Amino acid sequence: MKLDARAWVVWVAALLLLVLTTRNPLYLLLLLLVTRAVAAHFPAGSFALPLGRLAAVILLFSTLFNWLLAHSGQTVLLTLPASWPLVGGRLALETAVFGFSNGLLLLTLLALFATFSQVVAAGELVRLTPRALVDLGLVLLIALTYLPETVRQLQRIREAQAIRGHRLRGWRDWRPIALPLLVGGLERAMNLAEAMVARGYGATISVGQPLAIRLLLTLGLALGLAGWLLTFWWAWLGWLLLLLGLGGLTAVLYQQGQRIQTTRFRPHRRGWRETVVVITAVFPLLLLLIPWPFLPPDLLFYTPYPKAVLPTFTPWAGLLLTLYLAPALV
Repeated sequence: MKLDARAWVVWVAALLLLVLTTRNPLYLLLLLLVTRAVAAHFPAGSFALPLGRLAAVILLFSTLFNWLLAHSGQTVLLTLPASWPLVGGRLALETAVFGFSNGLLLLTLLALFATFSQVVAAGELVRLTPRALVDLGLVLLIALTYLPETVRQLQRIREAQAIRGHRLRGWRDWRPIALPLLVGGLERAMNLAEAMVARGYGATISVGQPLAIRLLLTLGLALGLAGWLLTFWWAWLGWLLLLLGLGGLTAVLYQQGQRIQTTRFRPHRRGWRETVVVITAVFPLLLLLIPWPFLPPDLLFYTPYPKAVLPTFTPWAGLLLTLYLAPALV
């Protein structure tokens, strides 16, 4: 059964925070496996990234790039002549491990968003956009559908070339179709956005915008900017102004959203499955990211500097991360 898009947003946001918080390769690998297991449970769409080949490229490039350009660490593996630009000097194990961890982090993020695009349709994401940000919803729709539409356009071009008995081999064969391919994908994404506008997406009530709305918008932006600047000197006052600014902007967006009337053929309804997914996504996040007095503060922290050591792995923390398999189990 299909899950509500709002539950998927909470699931992805929780995983995103955990992935960006840790550099421990063991936890990153576990999160990557969890993400791929969830993706394997749901049917793949017409557009799928070749994550196997991308993993080899990303990990190899990230490891070599950091190993050759960052000259720090105590475990020296190789020393290149200092006269060589950029790469000359000591090449240590620590820089290679750090580069591998960064590559694994990028790969996990890529797998996470690939899973998200696989299980949630672009139209559902647009419907989740606040009603006051209808233009942002159209831009989001074009951005999300451009790459899949370009891939479908490529498949159609290949089929047409195959019917004519021609196969695309080298760069010379690709040059005549590169521009039509990119333009064709963009045109199809734009046509989808235009179709949504023609069906009434973003239609507003014809009323003037009150002066109070514009003043609140200006005041919210000013308070947010002032609060962000003050956090460098007076943290508590800066955060207070920042929260006030965000509250003002939220009020403006809510008020503006009342001008846009939307209807749905099938309204979204949250059931017990969505509740389980949200709870299992938020619970590990609260337990692992908040500095509780009964937990070690560096539970997810890992760095290979100054001397490379094996990353630590806490079994109960790994068990908590497996709760993110809930979308594939409920």
